[in-house]
Amino acid sequence: MAAYAALVSLMRIIVDIETHPSPPISFDKKQVESLKQIVTFLQEFLESYKSPYEYSDEADPLEIRSMDASDTAADVIESYIIDTIQLSASVTDDGVDEQIRCIHFYQDLQNVIEEIDLIKKEVAGIMREKVVHLRNSGSDDAGLRSSFTEKNNLMVGFLELLNRLTDGRSSRQIIPIVGMGGIGKTTLGKGTLVLDLIKEHFDICVWATISQHYIIGQLLGNYSIKLEGT
Repeated sequence: MAAYAALVSLMRIIVDIETHPSPPISFDKKQVESLKQIVTFLQEFLESYKSPYEYSDEADPLEIRSMDASDTAADVIESYIIDTIQLSASVTDDGVDEQIRCIHFYQDLQNVIEEIDLIKKEVAGIMREKVVHLRNSGSDDAGLRSSFTEKNNLMVGFLELLNRLTDGRSSRQIIPIVGMGGIGKTTLGKGTLVLDLIKEHFDICVWATISQHYIIGQLLGNYSIKLEGT
């Protein structure tokens, strides 16, 4: 699949630069983390995506947009690398050109990130529609969960929870998962916590089991000790 290959290639370029001992360029940390999270999300989706155009002569617009946006992001990064190398070899470089190129690079990359993020939101809509369709068709929760790939760990409410956790808000959020006993609330929470996308998004992830009667100070103290020991 060309779209998936383009996403993999883009991620490889980013990782190669980040892990290089002497990287030719530097990324804005917040900007590149946002890009990596979106790319990871789309990769996981495409791994189990069944295109409605699979048996058609027409190309899938979603796959085309994903591929084009990935290729554009790669071109922006690689072009800036080439410009930076050429500029560093110039004897007339006074630093002004580099500042201008840097500004243009961050702006161009931000434009691509916004385009890829629109694709991510479209994908989230597709997944929600699938959930609604399965609900309306009378599928029970077990059947609904098994209809998604085990790797992606998708289940009822997964997309909504994932979007809330990674929507970029800086303020503290409380996201309740409610419902009758046995419908999979704990499975949903734990399944989301172990995803690479969530682990990369948060510096610290903690799973705490709280009974009806608890002492908040003691609870927080116990987890503070565990975190310090990790």
